[in-house]
Amino acid sequence: MSATPSSSRPADPVPEGSGMPASVKVSVGVLGLVGVLLLLNALFTALAFDTVVDRLAAAQPGSPRPELVQAVQVTLAQGFVFGGLGTLAAWGLARRRGWARLTGLAVGIGLGVVTLVGALVAGLAPTSLLVLVLCVAAVTSLVAPTTAAWAPRGPRTAA
Repeated sequence: MSATPSSSRPADPVPEGSGMPASVKVSVGVLGLVGVLLLLNALFTALAFDTVVDRLAAAQPGSPRPELVQAVQVTLAQGFVFGGLGTLAAWGLARRRGWARLTGLAVGIGLGVVTLVGALVAGLAPTSLLVLVLCVAAVTSLVAPTTAAWAPRGPRTAA
């Protein structure tokens, strides 16, 4: 029997050798989903770049074409950056990397802010609402104590 009462020891939220906590599964799933969807959207937009610009020009007659091209290029860059980082964060978090949790938080907050600002300027589209909900789900699950315990900070030691 231990001399230390069991109630004075802090409970480990993620016992060693246990499976992935639910909050981590949600984080990995949402970040992976957002990442893959953004990368696919950016890929298809890049493949049909001229068609996308033409349709945008038809929807906004009177807008100069160079501005529309630039808007599509910015959207492409956002898709590749947030999609790539989201996918990378999901992969790293599943492997218990502390940097992945911070990267996921940056993706969730950054993409959420960009989407919210875009929605306020251009109007809330159903896809924008979906992205906002996914960003809230990602950030909420990433700040959960069980996720923080799963992806420790600092260097990993070889066991």
